[in-house]
Amino acid sequence: MSSNFNKTLWEYGRKVEDKVLPLVNSLYDCDFKRNENDIYDILDFRDEEKKKIVEVKGRRVLSTTYKKTLITSSKITAGFMAIEEGYEVYFLFVFIDKIFRYQLEEDASFECKLTGTNCIAHYLIPMSDLTEVLEDPELEEQEHGSLCVG
Repeated sequence: MSSNFNKTLWEYGRKVEDKVLPLVNSLYDCDFKRNENDIYDILDFRDEEKKKIVEVKGRRVLSTTYKKTLITSSKITAGFMAIEEGYEVYFLFVFIDKIFRYQLEEDASFECKLTGTNCIAHYLIPMSDLTEVLEDPELEEQEHGSLCVG
């Protein structure tokens, strides 16, 4: 693993993904699979038969905290490539109070922002472009400002 690998953040993300997987399967009427052999797989879940991909992003804030949410440019690029291969691509944002989704379209464009120590390119998706799929009071049970997944 590279020295930039943040195992704690990765483990948090996996817990969020595992918690919402039943919801994701229900939302899209799919049987999503994760590539268990590649922790660096860019997009989380895929259903080869129904040609759908879902990337789950855990957020440790309320959905009303910011007017836009960030996603790394590599995930958008991978999504565009999957669309070219005939997939529908969705991003699921799991905030501590609500869950939202966004369908990536081939003609989508985003504001870009360089963030973090390594100045990684991120795209900003306006919250107004997201569709609420679940308001879950259970998600508000938090520990140190993060989604309680344990």
